Amino acid sequence: MEGSELRILFPFEPGGDFDLAERFRFWDSPTTIQWFRERGYTYTSRISDPDPRPTTPEPFGELYEAGYPYAYYDSSGDVPLGALDMSGKVVFAQDSGGRHVAMKLVRDGTDEYRVLRFLSQQSLETLKANCILPVLDLIPIDGFWFVVMPRWGSDIHLPWINNAGDVVDIIYSMLKALAFLHDHNISHGDLNMENVLVNHFSDYSLLEDNQFRADLRSKKMLSYAIFDFDFSTMLAPEADKKKCRLPYRRSWGTFNFTNDTTQGEFDFNPFVLDIGALGVRLCWAYQHMTGEIPLLAPLLDRMTTRDLQRRFTASEALGFFEDMYSQMTQTELARWVDSRGRGGLPYDQYDRWQRVPADFAKQWAIYKEPPIPWTTKVLRAICGIPWICHVVPWFRWFFFKLSSSPGRLYIYIVGLNLNRR
Repeated sequence: MEGSELRILFPFEPGGDFDLAERFRFWDSPTTIQWFRERGYTYTSRISDPDPRPTTPEPFGELYEAGYPYAYYDSSGDVPLGALDMSGKVVFAQDSGGRHVAMKLVRDGTDEYRVLRFLSQQSLETLKANCILPVLDLIPIDGFWFVVMPRWGSDIHLPWINNAGDVVDIIYSMLKALAFLHDHNISHGDLNMENVLVNHFSDYSLLEDNQFRADLRSKKMLSYAIFDFDFSTMLAPEADKKKCRLPYRRSWGTFNFTNDTTQGEFDFNPFVLDIGALGVRLCWAYQHMTGEIPLLAPLLDRMTTRDLQRRFTASEALGFFEDMYSQMTQTELARWVDSRGRGGLPYDQYDRWQRVPADFAKQWAIYKEPPIPWTTKVLRAICGIPWICHVVPWFRWFFFKLSSSPGRLYIYIVGLNLNRR
């Protein structure tokens, strides 16, 4: 296999412990740098320079446009086009045409690889329309792949957003991306603001006051795209995603901030959790804006509802949003919002309806999530005890099995025997 002389000798398990310095040494190795150079990709060693830099100095204070799928970027004189990566999985480089790319190491045979392979087979027009970062190249080595993507920018709210139209643009992009993935039986598993990129980058230390990005945003020239499929689940095309169940332990981790499995549930549907997790992240960022953007109240309540049968699917959330968005006026889209603010209370305790107009609240009252029942609070408290959190799922699984047809038959037979004694 081409590139088989390059080996990954350090631990590389999802969610496992790792030595960041060891990963950096791999990228810094002259062998690795030369290997990529022979394949048309050039980057600077992290040892000699902790921040990745372009191979050619750029003039001061200019904005560059490479055209989709590549991003706008701007130079700031002596400051490099640095990017901050603390995973050790990614290196930023330039291809043979001088275009900026990001290269990520991915283990072969994983759902992450299968998702990225699928995306590499989609047209750029499809990925652009559905707000997903394209895959430009897949380079194999023994047991792994290097996935090449265009370099886009992070910190999508910087410089700080101050009008409703820019907020709804971000939400719209995320909903389109999730609906596209779910339509193709892919659960993202970690859809949050850190996994959304924008088609502009600069040195990561210069984004808060970056006037180039602010100007692009004011001209509606910014696009958003999701990436990072480390926690993804990809089913076969013919599989019924409504029947997909994963063990409750798979829902634990920094990617899930819903309370979907905090009552002792023994399994979960990753697609249902996906929309709930996205809803929670949107709550964190925008739930305090319902006075300026009322549609967020019913949208976020239905995305995060405890009643999983009533929770929006990704396509339903997108459809609801598009319908409501189409009714917003230019005056409403131009309203000032505070993107630095936060809702304060957790998503399932915050009243997102307190600031919406009374007639709007009445019209969409059926979407309003009721307060958390005391029984749910008690069960969450019990399951919050370290060892009990594993006992309750077992009991719930046991009684679920008893309530199934064979279980009911067993109970019936036992009951007959007891009655005969």
